[in-house]
Amino acid sequence: MLTFLSFGSGSCGNCYYLANADQAIIIDAGVGIRAIKKALLKYAVNVQNIKAILITHDHFDHTKAVGFLSRFLNRDFYASPRVIERLYKSRMISFDSEKAKPIEPGETFCLGNFKITPFRLPHDSTDNYGYSIETDGQVFTIMTDVGEVTDNVVEFIRRSNNIVIETDYDEQMLDANPRYEKKLKERIVGGNGHLSNAVTAQVLAENYHPGLKNIWLCHLSGENNTPAMAWETVADKMRQAGFTPGTDFMLDVLRRDVICGPWTLSPGCVADKTFF
Repeated sequence: MLTFLSFGSGSCGNCYYLANADQAIIIDAGVGIRAIKKALLKYAVNVQNIKAILITHDHFDHTKAVGFLSRFLNRDFYASPRVIERLYKSRMISFDSEKAKPIEPGETFCLGNFKITPFRLPHDSTDNYGYSIETDGQVFTIMTDVGEVTDNVVEFIRRSNNIVIETDYDEQMLDANPRYEKKLKERIVGGNGHLSNAVTAQVLAENYHPGLKNIWLCHLSGENNTPAMAWETVADKMRQAGFTPGTDFMLDVLRRDVICGPWTLSPGCVADKTFF
């Protein structure tokens, strides 16, 4: 049985917590350290159980507190070698060099009883990893800040029982947003930007399988999306493909600056569902 929490998801900050019966890991540290400490205290997390921190990429909304959190927990953090090098050079992030552990895509490693496979995802960062995490008979995968659907995206949807995947924007909202310049819009929709609701809905519908029981939509734009719109876009496409949210699988949306969860995940079971 697994426990999943989101401490924040979006350009304002990203941080996720995954635990089995006696061990845990944190994925990304883009939320302020005080907010992370408050969340850990609120949910009575035994910080001694946290094995490490995984970093997806070097953008500030994913790394803001990595140095503080690594020192607070006295734990290593793992990331692409290029991301670690970029963080070394950053004037905004300070960390103990011996705590930074480089990992390569496709090379599986273990942290306690978590078996972790990093894999590359396209984004306009120094590097960007998704993580597929096997523990307690389940596969939990996170894919955030994804510029386009690649073979890795498809492969890890098909492998997973539980998945966190980006639905950053609604295409019509983004196109009509007068505050976003053309160059920024082109960056978002380009192959190294973000996934839209519609694109994520399509790839999930095309690659859904009976073992995929829980889906969370993450990294929603504050200006070009809403939780209800992301949920309905994905749910409608899945229904058209013959799969029913709440019956075949749980579908939920992670909020930008609100703690979400906890969800309890059991092998072969659908977690509690949320509707908007």
